[in-house]
Amino acid sequence: MKFKLPFSICFILLCALSSCTYYCGKDKLVKHFTAIPSTIPAVYDYSSSYSDKQDYDSHDSIIEFYARLPIPDGKVAGQTDAIRRVLAKLVQKQEVPQVNAFLMTLKQWSDHGTTSVFHKSGDYDFTEITFCSLLYLFGDKPDLLYPETREHILQYLITNSGAKVSLRMPAFKWLMRETENHILMGEVSRYLKNQWLHEHGDTSFAYDNHRNGIEAWMLNHVDEKFRGGFYEFNSDQYSGYSMQALLTLFSFTHSDTVRHAANKLLNEVMYEYSLSSINESRYPPFRRQFHRAGQLPFDGDPVSSIVRVLVSRKTGEKFNIRAKQHGLITLLLHYRLNDALAGHITTTKKNYFALLGHGRMGAPEIYYGGNGYILGAGGLQRSFTSQLGARPNMLLLNDHVGNRDSCFYLCAKGKMKKWNNTGVYRNFACSDQPAHIPPQYKPALVKCGWQLYHDPSGLLNIFTYSSKNVGLMFVSEDHSLADAQALDGLISANEKLKLTRQCMLPGLGTISYQLYSPKNKWVISKVDGKKIDRSFDKWQRMNVVN
Repeated sequence: MKFKLPFSICFILLCALSSCTYYCGKDKLVKHFTAIPSTIPAVYDYSSSYSDKQDYDSHDSIIEFYARLPIPDGKVAGQTDAIRRVLAKLVQKQEVPQVNAFLMTLKQWSDHGTTSVFHKSGDYDFTEITFCSLLYLFGDKPDLLYPETREHILQYLITNSGAKVSLRMPAFKWLMRETENHILMGEVSRYLKNQWLHEHGDTSFAYDNHRNGIEAWMLNHVDEKFRGGFYEFNSDQYSGYSMQALLTLFSFTHSDTVRHAANKLLNEVMYEYSLSSINESRYPPFRRQFHRAGQLPFDGDPVSSIVRVLVSRKTGEKFNIRAKQHGLITLLLHYRLNDALAGHITTTKKNYFALLGHGRMGAPEIYYGGNGYILGAGGLQRSFTSQLGARPNMLLLNDHVGNRDSCFYLCAKGKMKKWNNTGVYRNFACSDQPAHIPPQYKPALVKCGWQLYHDPSGLLNIFTYSSKNVGLMFVSEDHSLADAQALDGLISANEKLKLTRQCMLPGLGTISYQLYSPKNKWVISKVDGKKIDRSFDKWQRMNVVN
């Protein structure tokens, strides 16, 4: 006998979600942010971001990877990288008749929207948005995409179109909002199919994005993301699909206004990425599928794969791309990093303190960038239903490691759901258990619970303190004192302080912290006796200072 929850109970459970401000109403995330973020001028610079020239090698390793795969059986096309294989083969002008014959056999094989226990046939949006790239890259090349194949794609394979947006989950129409990445993929597909039909003869109201309101809706939606950020921030795997939708919109819209808006948002994502990464790797807190918080490799982040392709276009450097599906789309589409953004991402000489807010019931991102390192807070899970995934307070060095346990980090005790890993203030971090020391590092000095380490470049002194109930970490670029003098000075400055509450540090003064802070408060409480704004629910989207 199958057990089914009554509709009323489902409704109560949905309304109990701490994330219901997104799922069970209008997206009000942006209301928490009253001002446009004060970002670098590069965020607004779109003068050099667009290029429709083929500035990639058609035998690039990512293209080769997909081009060498066989064309699959149409019956399983929706469960494979079938359309990416088609893209790669057409780029290389291989098996053109077979590719067209295969496409002619396809029809929409599942529904739009999120797959769930209440809607078991969904997720077609992931393929539909890729069909949009296929259409716009090859739709005017009849020797590669035959006219009858193009019309088949328009009629049967890109099925979102018309004058009405779809923002609700199919299983909970009129009740529950669709997830962010599905809205982006579905509505960008609608916008681009409308545009194609309108420009190729059908000038009816339904396909005129300007008259029917779809373009106005798209501009507002993209602007909300710019001002309020992504609800599914840093999400593995969904941030990659949101990025694919934005890259597709930017590449193929024929509206300068829409392209500029998409470009501004893409540039801001790249700027935020530069704050949290070094060597095109990062390990940030996130939202959606918090079971991924314990994954050790850095390569699971889909945005890193996108950034590595973009950086390789600027520098020629080759990277290992784990999320090849996003790497291929990024390579073929038209977004480019401008020089300022590329410089922010690739430099290892950083100088900033960044506080990034994610609104009510969110988790903040806190980063300090120094010369050859990033110190980042791991965030926290507000509740089981908040969908937030927390990570340790991480020190990322310019040592090209690819695994969490190869890094210095601090982490609160217990399971992830109990953590408040927000104990970072500039180049200092604290938590309530001993510091994790990566096995490849050996201390230069050990004294009174303190340890001193050097990074591979020799430019950094990494001080750690560990006891049963406290772990501290301090990164210094000051080499004016010998190692022994520096360590003795740190010990002397703190000998009368309770290190479970306070620590005195060169250049920072006395940092006060509450290691068992509630989940709506920054662990850091005072700096040199002055109270600071601990209520990160009210933090602005982006506050970056030197």
